[in-house]
Amino acid sequence: MEKFVTNRNTLNLSLLLLIFVCSSMVAWSADDSRITDIRFWQSPEEAQVVMDISAPPSVSVVSQLRDGTLYFDIDNCVFRPGRQRYPLQNPFLEVLTVQQLTDHRVRVFFRVPEGVEAKTFVLPVTANKGDRIVIFLREPQAQLIKRRNAELSEVNRLKAENVKIVVLDPGHGGEDPGTRNNGIIEKNYVMTMGKLIKAYFDRDPRFKAVLTRDGDYIIPLPRRREIAEHLGADAFISLHVNYNSRKVIRGTEVYYESPRGAVGEAERLVAEMENQVDFGGVTAVESSNVVKQEIVERQAAIMNKSRQLAERIDVQLGASVTELPSRGVKRAGFKVLHSMAMPSVLVEFGYTSNLQDAAILKNYNAKTRMAQGVYLGVRDFLLNPIQEGLDTSYLDYIRTEEAARKTAAARRKAAQAKKAESKSKARRYQVKAGDTLSKIAVQHKVPLARLLNLNNISSKHVIKAGDTILIPAK
Repeated sequence: MEKFVTNRNTLNLSLLLLIFVCSSMVAWSADDSRITDIRFWQSPEEAQVVMDISAPPSVSVVSQLRDGTLYFDIDNCVFRPGRQRYPLQNPFLEVLTVQQLTDHRVRVFFRVPEGVEAKTFVLPVTANKGDRIVIFLREPQAQLIKRRNAELSEVNRLKAENVKIVVLDPGHGGEDPGTRNNGIIEKNYVMTMGKLIKAYFDRDPRFKAVLTRDGDYIIPLPRRREIAEHLGADAFISLHVNYNSRKVIRGTEVYYESPRGAVGEAERLVAEMENQVDFGGVTAVESSNVVKQEIVERQAAIMNKSRQLAERIDVQLGASVTELPSRGVKRAGFKVLHSMAMPSVLVEFGYTSNLQDAAILKNYNAKTRMAQGVYLGVRDFLLNPIQEGLDTSYLDYIRTEEAARKTAAARRKAAQAKKAESKSKARRYQVKAGDTLSKIAVQHKVPLARLLNLNNISSKHVIKAGDTILIPAK
């Protein structure tokens, strides 16, 4: 759930510094955990309070006071200076109070505006983050629906005027900084690039450019794609910079969906659509095949367009920033590209791990030329004829996958039939005291592996006197 972390409306940093100074001066039990940081992030739709804890916390269920204030306790925990109130007066959170209730218990009070949905959960330590308590807040459903309806109304007006909608997706954000090298923080860099690219589109009345995020917050990968689909986007461009431990590698790359990634998405959509299908006298298998064929063809058509979008961006990007070598158009199964609604690509502006690339990436003139390159590539794709058709490599991949799946199914069926036949010919043996699986196999002159397979057990299975097992026929 940490992917919902949003725009950092940071709590007063001087106050947090005071907390850490005070906590360093006060002794606590070695068994107690500590609240080491408190952060607040928000996006237009969601917000989070993230509390970093020095050890796995013991958190009570959320309770409610008569005035509507919510609270929960953290046992075996300390908070210095003991009590602090944060009057945020935010659309998602009115106030947050953290109080040292007893020597070893902290109570967290928070009050949300009417209609805001609040959930509290604990996130365990990961490779990059420590233990955390998260208060997750979502805007009222009625407000969300009203805002999205207004967006659709504006989209319909633009479509009627033949305006092309381009969604620009600055990657990462919030607690997910992306790669950080040579003075470049990816989440900040791609936010800047998103705004520069948008500025080019804003000067062209034939286009309407929309950013998936306009601040320092992160959006779940599926939600980024959903924003573009909701707006009826004509093109979706995800923006990133790259990193490689081999620091000699450099250059720009433009990606579009890979066959493997698309197959996974197709299977998910088939299952989703089948749950909504009224078969109406058609067998489930027939319906599934029809649905899958429709999805595959739609995907193949979109992937064909995505390839052409990627190629045109690559050409214009290379021409705009000649000092950055192009590594060409590539394919990958990035989740953010799993769309059947619009051509989607992911642009990697260069490698922050390479000193030459990093110097160019930080140059403002180069940034504006890269932004112009992306704009020109998208413009070229949307305003000029493209080659209609299907992505043949994807269709070939589908056929290969289907053949491999049928072969595997046939082998499983044959193995099951063989096993059933073996069971019908097998003898029953009642386990005696002192028997082991190995001894029984030797006694009956059969391979141990066959004995285990026939009885669906492993070599670690414990047998007891009186158990009955099957002995394979010789």
